[in-house]
Amino acid sequence: MKHKNMCYDNRYKYKLNMLEPGLIMMKLMGIVFVTGILFWAAGWHWLSSIALFLAGAVFAVLLILLAIEAHQDKVLNDIAMRENNEWEKKYGSG
Repeated sequence: MKHKNMCYDNRYKYKLNMLEPGLIMMKLMGIVFVTGILFWAAGWHWLSSIALFLAGAVFAVLLILLAIEAHQDKVLNDIAMRENNEWEKKYGSG
């Protein structure tokens, strides 16, 4: 690990929490995707292309944000495990 003296409390000042924003983005994606399909069925292919592109862009942004959150969780879990091991060495496990 790069930062050996880094503690759990100060590793990430701003931690992503993608549960609520992710749900909102999924709903938005669904609405835009269905709108794109309806435009395609109506024969408005250029509007359909735009709507489907926007749905894909929102999906790509969501995947990127989830990857960032997963990395933050991994780092924070590693720090917590290391601090727990240090505490057990210092005070014992029982």
